Parts: sequence; structure tokens; C-alpha cells
Amino acid sequence: MNSNHHTSLKHYLNDVIDLERNIRNAVHSQSDDSGLQVYPELRQILLEIVKGSDERIAALEKLSAQEGGSVGAALMEGINTVTGTLVGLYDKVREHPVSKMLRDDIIALHLASTSYGMLLTLSLGIGHNECADLALKCMSCYPHLILGLTDLLPTVVLEELAQDAPLTSPAAAQVAITHIRDVWHCDALNPPVTDAASSINP
Repeated sequence: MNSNHHTSLKHYLNDVIDLERNIRNAVHSQSDDSGLQVYPELRQILLEIVKGSDERIAALEKLSAQEGGSVGAALMEGINTVTGTLVGLYDKVREHPVSKMLRDDIIALHLASTSYGMLLTLSLGIGHNECADLALKCMSCYPHLILGLTDLLPTVVLEELAQDAPLTSPAAAQVAITHIRDVWHCDALNPPVTDAASSINP
């Protein structure tokens, strides 16, 4: 393997390890939040994220050690900037804690999935099959977690809004969930033109 490619591999591994740790620690602290008592399904997903993250970190650290990587070394500039943004999201004061927490988690998981996609691409490009297999396995953990959190978000948002005043359309959560799912399943190059409001008030 080319020495520059090997250095890039070590950096990419270190980046995803650091990112996983940031997400894992933030989500772990969220799982004990008293606001989650009324959302047992959400807490279950958060605990699943923590457990899966622990397993991914262990596998990544093992591979990094095999490649002579130094876990905890300086991150590449791009990931360092994004990781800083991620920490900023988690540290913000939240007017509606659970909905904003959910939003931050969804963003973080998308970021992690994208980072694994980069690691997968690099690994395939330099012919490191073991790392490519691990990156694909890790990346495959994210879609159902992201979709699970995304499905819960409309319900949480509306329940928080209902605490301020009665809702005009109490059924809006299910309508929103349907639209969100439709958007993610549509042809991204030719998205359908729809009127979301007409779904609630035909």
C-alpha cells in the first residue's frame, strides 16, 4: 500500500472513531433525560445507538491498532470543523428539549453514515478489503436508526406545541410522517410536486 494512502486510512479511521465517541457520549447522556419518560420508544432507540456505537468503536480501534494508527491524534481539518459543529448542536440551550434533541441526533447519525461512506470509498480505492467490509457493516447500522428517529419527530414536535395551545390539526403528525417517508422514497432527481397543506385540509 502506498504510504500516503496508508496515512489517509489511519486518519479516516481516527476521524470516525472520534465522531462515534462524540455521538455515543451525547446520546448516552440523553438516555437518562427525565423528558424521555413519556417516550419509551425513543429511549429504546437511544440505548440501541449507544450499544451499537460501543461495538463499532471497539472494532474500529482494533483495526486502527493493526494499521499503526494513533487513536485520539489530531483530526483532519474538515472533520474537525464538522465535529465542532456537532458539539455545538448538542450544547445549545433548547426551548423544546426533546424535539431539538431528536433533531440533533438525526443530524449526527446522517453525519456518521456519510463518514462511513467516505471510509468505505477510500478503503475500496486502496484495496483494503477488511476496512471496506467494516465500513460497510457500520454504515448499514444507520438507516433504520435514522428512520426510527425521523418517524418519532413529528409526534414529539406536535406534542410540545400542544402544550402551548390546542392544535388546529391534531392528525398532522401522521400526515407529516407520510410526507417525510414519501420524500425519502421518491426519485431524488425528479421529486414530486405536492401541496402538503392539502393533505390536512383537502
